[in-house]
Amino acid sequence: MVYYILASFAKLIPGAARRRRFIGWARSRFSVQAMIDTALADNLAKVDQLVYYHARLFESPTVMTVDETLDALIDGTSIARFGDGELLSIDQKHNAFQRPDVVLARRLAEVLSSDEPGLLIGVFYHNYRLSNDLNEYERSFYIRDAVRMHAVESRYLRSNKTYAATEVSLANQIYESFDRDAYFRRFRRIWEGANVVLIHGDGIFNGFTHDIFDNAASVHHILAPKQDAFDHYDDILNQALQAPKDSIMIAILGPTATVLAYDLHRAGYQALDLGHIAKSYEWWHNGKTTHEQETNDDFFTPD
Repeated sequence: MVYYILASFAKLIPGAARRRRFIGWARSRFSVQAMIDTALADNLAKVDQLVYYHARLFESPTVMTVDETLDALIDGTSIARFGDGELLSIDQKHNAFQRPDVVLARRLAEVLSSDEPGLLIGVFYHNYRLSNDLNEYERSFYIRDAVRMHAVESRYLRSNKTYAATEVSLANQIYESFDRDAYFRRFRRIWEGANVVLIHGDGIFNGFTHDIFDNAASVHHILAPKQDAFDHYDDILNQALQAPKDSIMIAILGPTATVLAYDLHRAGYQALDLGHIAKSYEWWHNGKTTHEQETNDDFFTPD
């Protein structure tokens, strides 16, 4: 109503250009669409506030940024990461990587509660601090699921402990404005000139034309099932333990990788649970993103 009153008033303003500017101003503030947009923005802000107020109901942990986490990995620290799949597995709920397993749930809870020197435990940074740099899809993910993930994390996380950012291997996919070239150059410093053992799902590199690990001195592959890998955990771990202790052990194997990184770190290796990092590097070179539901689902298929 206000917009139409102002639009009528505009007829009294001398000069066509001045009338157009006035009508544009009125439309941007008082049209039906403008009011709808404002209401949606206000509601989204209220949802944001509710989600992150919930995070403060228990003593929230300190979570490193992506840059801080990456610096630690370059310096030789190990990491076991917890994302949505791992938190679902703790509660023995189905996810794309692994059917419910009571032993896996117990082991994941052990890792999330652990305090091993030299091992970072990764949790979602944006479960506790939402960023305007997130793309729309990822922002919606955190707003929708952060409270559910808080409910699991609050049973294990401690306010006096510093955690790594699980997003360290997802940064290319989740941020809008981000120096991707610098990010991948820094990531590749972790294994530059080193002997690498990759533990991953069979066939996940098929069709890749860009190899993020091509600056390593050597790369040895240990293959495992892409799904339900924990069913074969003892065999996978025993194969990995045959590697020389100076090897960098990189696990790309869903929730199984989280437990594997923990056990390999305790056995004396630098062990890295790096999720979809190889796929992320390939997609970056090919100009693909996860900004839409369809491509997001494609990116997060089991490795």
